Amino acid sequence: MAGTPRVAIVGGGVGGLALAHGLRAAGVDVRLYERDLDPNRRRQGYRIHISQVGEQALAEVLPEPVHRRVVETATRPGDLLAGFDHRLNTLFEQAFPITRPDAITAVDREAFRRALTTGLEGIIERGRELVGYTEGPGGAVELRFADGHRATADVLVGADGVGSAVRAQLLPDLEVLDIGVRCLYGRLPLSGIDRDRIPPAFLRGFCFLADERGIGAAVAPVLFREPPAEYGDYLMTVLTGTNDALGRSDDELFGLAPEELWGLAVEHTATWHPAVHDLMAAADPAAAFPVTLRSCTGIDPWPTGRVTLLGDAVHPMTPAAGAGANTALRDAALLARELTDAGRGDLVDALARYETEMIGYASEVVRQSLRNAEQMFGVHRAPAESGS
Repeated sequence: MAGTPRVAIVGGGVGGLALAHGLRAAGVDVRLYERDLDPNRRRQGYRIHISQVGEQALAEVLPEPVHRRVVETATRPGDLLAGFDHRLNTLFEQAFPITRPDAITAVDREAFRRALTTGLEGIIERGRELVGYTEGPGGAVELRFADGHRATADVLVGADGVGSAVRAQLLPDLEVLDIGVRCLYGRLPLSGIDRDRIPPAFLRGFCFLADERGIGAAVAPVLFREPPAEYGDYLMTVLTGTNDALGRSDDELFGLAPEELWGLAVEHTATWHPAVHDLMAAADPAAAFPVTLRSCTGIDPWPTGRVTLLGDAVHPMTPAAGAGANTALRDAALLARELTDAGRGDLVDALARYETEMIGYASEVVRQSLRNAEQMFGVHRAPAESGS
């Protein structure tokens, strides 16, 4: 496709991979740089909720064989969002009709990444950690990597997550807060488990439980259409709380071995409903890891150049709205459209249009995520309604 821009994407997560597919399908010269040699090294969770926004974006950017692979490896559709107290008394319940048998409502993070990597093997460079970039007077952007490698592009897209090296240079003043909540992620393999002993709601969709001490738990099914070779169906099990509620400092919490970490989750649910405690106790202790929840509080516009951002690199948010990955996918579809239509002639205008629209919808999602976090976790970090 003559006259199209050279696009460098830094970060091989959900948004970066989706953008690479959308651009490559349009004939754009695209290269993706990922700092980790092992794509599964960075543990962020197990299950990702996919909304209609994310589904639509995937359908827009993915070639048919890749989209089909995502559908094949996704979970069987769930239809429930529910909340309980720690004694399993229902606080709220919302059912969502399943409109299509091939609907994508949730994915396993590892299987999803594998599917999204299909067909991109020739354009991904792993082991490339960005240390900085320079925008030249002629419009080209030079990328510098920790191993001494250099690359040049017409557009640089930072899709490198909450700790984005691109954002650190482009928007060093963007505020990203630690909201004070820690998540202890776990996984309960369902092979050999009597599913009749599992509360039915836990197998239908995302369920959140909480007690009066500020300890919460999330349970959600991953019931594959086509399981990976390495593992089968499981329940994602998560314990949440502040350091005070968990009784551990970050130094202590992040220094625990997986088995010790999950022992903490089992301990904190000892007085909960026996069905819940039994599930936590049955989870694989070796699969546990902790995550710090972070969020921006707003996104102010910036002068548009040849460098832009998508996903958690620009709008990190709590998982309380189930919208982080979906917003990144929406970013990828929008940016792919703008860059595909632009060619080399009006790239800055195309990026300005992308940034204006993205900041508009992402700011509202961030606010909703923080409002939900207040309700779910009892934190009080949400900005005023009038804030950016």
